[in-house]
Amino acid sequence: MKPTDFLPLIRKPSRYLGNEINACHKDWNEASLRIALIFPDLYEIGMSHLGLHILYHIVNEIPWALADRAYCPDTDLEKLLRSEKVHLWALESRRSLRDFDILAITLPYELCYTNILTILDLADIPFRAKNRNKSNYPIILGGGTCSVNPEPVADLFDAILIGDGEEALPEIASLVKDWRETGNDKNEILIALSRVDGVYIPGFYRPKYQNDGSFVLLEPKRSEATSIKRRIISDLDKAPFPSRPLVPYTQIVHDRMGIEIARGCTRGCRFCQAGITYRPVRERSPQKILLLLEHALATSGWEEFSLLSLSTGDYKCLLPLLCTLMDHYMTENVAVSLPSLRIGTLDPEIMQQIQRVRKTGFTLAPEAGSERLRRVINKGITEHELIDTAAKIYDLGWSSIKLYFMTGLPTETMADVLEIGELAKRVLASSSKRGKKVTVSVGTFVPKPHTPFQWERQLSLRESEERLELLKSKLKGRNFRYKWHDPFQSFLEGVFSRGDRRLTRVLCRAWEMGARLDAWSDHLMLDLYKKAAVEEDVELKKYIEAIDPKTSLPWGHILTGVSHEYLLNEREKAWKETFTPDCRHGECQACEACDFKHIRPLIYQKEKIHTLSFTRLSSHTMTRSSGHSITYHLSFTKMGEARFLGHLELVRAFHRAVRRAHIPIAYSHGFHPKPRFSFGQPVPLGTESLAEQFAITLTEFMDTDRVKDLLNREMYPGITISSIERRDSKTAFGIPELVKYLIFVPGVTESQIKGSIDRLSTISNWPVSRIRKKKHITTDLKQVIEFLQPIRKKDIEATSITSFTWPEDVKNEETMYFYLIIRSIARFNLKPAEIIGSIMGLSEEMVMLLRILKLS
Repeated sequence: MKPTDFLPLIRKPSRYLGNEINACHKDWNEASLRIALIFPDLYEIGMSHLGLHILYHIVNEIPWALADRAYCPDTDLEKLLRSEKVHLWALESRRSLRDFDILAITLPYELCYTNILTILDLADIPFRAKNRNKSNYPIILGGGTCSVNPEPVADLFDAILIGDGEEALPEIASLVKDWRETGNDKNEILIALSRVDGVYIPGFYRPKYQNDGSFVLLEPKRSEATSIKRRIISDLDKAPFPSRPLVPYTQIVHDRMGIEIARGCTRGCRFCQAGITYRPVRERSPQKILLLLEHALATSGWEEFSLLSLSTGDYKCLLPLLCTLMDHYMTENVAVSLPSLRIGTLDPEIMQQIQRVRKTGFTLAPEAGSERLRRVINKGITEHELIDTAAKIYDLGWSSIKLYFMTGLPTETMADVLEIGELAKRVLASSSKRGKKVTVSVGTFVPKPHTPFQWERQLSLRESEERLELLKSKLKGRNFRYKWHDPFQSFLEGVFSRGDRRLTRVLCRAWEMGARLDAWSDHLMLDLYKKAAVEEDVELKKYIEAIDPKTSLPWGHILTGVSHEYLLNEREKAWKETFTPDCRHGECQACEACDFKHIRPLIYQKEKIHTLSFTRLSSHTMTRSSGHSITYHLSFTKMGEARFLGHLELVRAFHRAVRRAHIPIAYSHGFHPKPRFSFGQPVPLGTESLAEQFAITLTEFMDTDRVKDLLNREMYPGITISSIERRDSKTAFGIPELVKYLIFVPGVTESQIKGSIDRLSTISNWPVSRIRKKKHITTDLKQVIEFLQPIRKKDIEATSITSFTWPEDVKNEETMYFYLIIRSIARFNLKPAEIIGSIMGLSEEMVMLLRILKLS
């Protein structure tokens, strides 16, 4: 089976289509090196990951290299791939992952580790690097957030990049290309890669354990095995960033364009791993941000973008940048999104700018309920500041505030836990505004490697559940919403966060027993891990116990740049509740992340910013609807793989195509303006059509052929605007009385088709039952069908029902089809597939495989 053969049989087939806007299709045979960039979770998570987009852009800019993408399949596709013995494929090339030279797998969070096993297994690649000594296997390269302690999965990888990848990945690619061309054994490339700054070769080290299983040390097996220092990009302005970002059709978790305005944070929160492992702070210049945004939005059609960093509110030029962005993009009906902002950075001017964005909710992160505990974690937020900020947020028009807390922080008492509920109540009472709400979101603290709290214990499952339940009992009332992170997931995250290589055995065994997609609470099965740990003689709860600071750590060979002594000193300051200031605003705190030659904080001062301006790429402005508007009605076809786009995905595709084409579309009034366009009755998912309708209202006149040409250039393959005309804006699409279809049933004979029609004609009524919105509905098929007859392929072409071969792979002129005319789907709510499936007695799978073409 080909990759596309699976699409009719699975949920959300658009996840696996590829062909997104700005996807890069290089010639496979012309590339000297081929890299598959892999995010080990579902597509809608992976496509929200900015790092993968950046690396995809970087590799495809190299003339001799090809970058493709793959994501972990959902369980339905995994099952089909196994049953048909087909390899998991990369999206653009649709080649097996086994065919690539490098599989570069992101390590974004601990609960994706079983997905790595799924991906390797579906590509018929052995899990462990020691079993891949032959050069015909891809080099398995890891990197990302969890690479600062990769030991639980280290045996799976040939090499792991620690730190920033913008400069390192091209170096790695060049070495692998040369190695492939010379045909040397695998050990040669591993030695070469070990010389690249930031690259860790797990196979060059051997772990040692005590008799009770406790970790002792990681012993070098070769002279090349030394400590690995994190790779750091010194200047974000010089770092590549995609000017033509990938744009998905399916809705993803962060369905907007992300622009990284800064990397690193030195606020010094003692629980925060990213605050250590991404030091120092390196800001991107405001003018560079504007330039990148201008090009990326023009070529993508995104209607929203987000300013990303670990602490966006600390970006030194945030206010002038925000003012410029708001002034420019609000007239373009592009929304500006900000991540949660630190309470101390929300001055009145910034809040006035944020007020101009859609006021759907505001997120604050006190982290701890009591002021004492916030001093322990170096959060630096007083209760007065929090309450005052909340009052301003409500008074400026927001109706909902989300507060994020952790339970189980070092030194936490039950009084601290109860204070979370009390603080939430005081936030709610901070303003007299009516209708306000507070959402309290609580997670269990997980001690992370390379933080001052890396030696501390984590709450047991029972303790975590008790504290979360206690808070639930204290946060009742219609103005409160209480959410909590699954303590099972937190437990497993804690185990793998500070784990060693013994956990690889547990991971593999749990996967063999069915562990999949553990970051999704409806998939996580903790009992599988407990059973696997017993079988492998590994005690999981030991990994969440306190660690003696004098003992060796499994991640001790990974150097983030921040010294061990600094972490110990910060730990002592936590017990004394001593504040450590941000080095951006004062003297250096001697964490040792900077060498002050190549690596140093890079901050853009407000007074150095003179003008922030755009170069407009389009002469058209997209405005809200005024008295003057022109409506166009368009007909379009939806053929081939475009049939796997659902209606909402089609709406997004059209909206972003209009924006990329710079067509002056009108928008509705109101706080959340919508583009003024509409569609006719949508066809079911999987149905092709020659007769779809779409109406669009513009703010100024455009030549109809010009609109048609502009849209066709920007459409997904298979969607073509066939005609366009101006219409009265009040004209609405009617529901057609009769709809014609051509239906191909694979694998059936002419006699079966004719026999089913004969049976239908001899019966006075034919009830069909199905479920719609959880209700059983029964319809008489005889009332729905206006006309039904068999027709051969040669007769279809002779009678001009279609002027082309359909489906494209049917060549036999004697092939039999159904020619079906039905009364309105909207009236009877019965789909063509259900009609043919019923009269032929087809299985559910066979119904999914029907090819259906709407003719008119």
